[in-house]
Amino acid sequence: MRRIAFISTNEPVPWGGSEYCWSAAAERFVRDGIEVRVSVRHWEPPVREIEHLRSVGCQISYRPIPTLPIRIKRRLFFRNGYLWHHLKEVGNGTDLIVISQGNNYSGLDWMEAAQSLGLKYVVISQLANEQWWPADDVAERLAACYEAACAAYFVSDANLKLTRRQLVTPLGRARVIRNPFNVRYDALPSWPSDSLQELRLACVARLDLFQKGQDLVTQVLDRQRWRTRNVRITFAGTGQHQRILQRTVAALKLQGIEFPGFVGNIEHLWSQHHALLLPSRFEGMPLALIEAMLCGRPCIVTDVAGHSELVRDGINGFLAKAPTIDFVDEAMNRAWENRHRLKQMGEAAARDVRQWVSPDPTSDFVRELDELVQPKC
Repeated sequence: MRRIAFISTNEPVPWGGSEYCWSAAAERFVRDGIEVRVSVRHWEPPVREIEHLRSVGCQISYRPIPTLPIRIKRRLFFRNGYLWHHLKEVGNGTDLIVISQGNNYSGLDWMEAAQSLGLKYVVISQLANEQWWPADDVAERLAACYEAACAAYFVSDANLKLTRRQLVTPLGRARVIRNPFNVRYDALPSWPSDSLQELRLACVARLDLFQKGQDLVTQVLDRQRWRTRNVRITFAGTGQHQRILQRTVAALKLQGIEFPGFVGNIEHLWSQHHALLLPSRFEGMPLALIEAMLCGRPCIVTDVAGHSELVRDGINGFLAKAPTIDFVDEAMNRAWENRHRLKQMGEAAARDVRQWVSPDPTSDFVRELDELVQPKC
């Protein structure tokens, strides 16, 4: 019987957008009769998505929260390091280890452990950041680990190119993959009220100012010309900066701002909004962008990471040249001045994104992994 193990290196939060790729593949494999092992950090209360994987047959191994007593115990009893011992247990007898990173560096220790144990592995990178450059020794270790992997998967060509620059390595086995999305492939939500009367924009993202840049939007809306315009903004999501954003909106006395929290029905959300607004400071390839385009909505985004691989400026959306107040203001203003074209631009977005992503990215990824499970890479 074939065996495959998935290691999620995600530690800061119980669940995030970077988890959909590996978890969907894990479920597909176990339903196909392959033994699937999963290593994740332990959370209380239990994470719903992880419990779902358990319910369909995945074997879940929890890594305890690294409190001070646990860290001391690990130093005393795990001579080769806790990750080495944990991976030895989870990876024993497996045909392939899949190491999933929410960025392009957090899997370093896992990759080195896999090499030390002689385990065949691949690595997924969901994000790269131009503001993070590894020190020499870390870059050299990462480069060696990436090149030793059977495959290195990135979610955008821009992230792949940036990682090559950061590590100064060719990444000869690197490939670009697509993440699964949470709307129907043939989604066609109705167009909302006339955008000439009221422009409704949705910022669908974790409330994390460091990455997602929602603070840039509040500063734009504080400018005089926006205070006189009939614009409504929905910040759909939750996160560590929710109260800061809400306090900012109150302090600036901004009108027409909504905080609905996590939104499960994305297609319904788009039936009430005209365009996506995503002022990210860095990204991979956000699901919110793909889903908005599948739903026929133009996108106002910063020109970071993979955004320009999908958004054609002035055709299916608007690109802010950089994540600054002035550039976000300029892109939002062009969307305002082209309100009469937004539906037509959304139709172009819907066509373009279907040339970029298949109806079932999970099957595409599973086929990639399945080719690596059997032969030696």
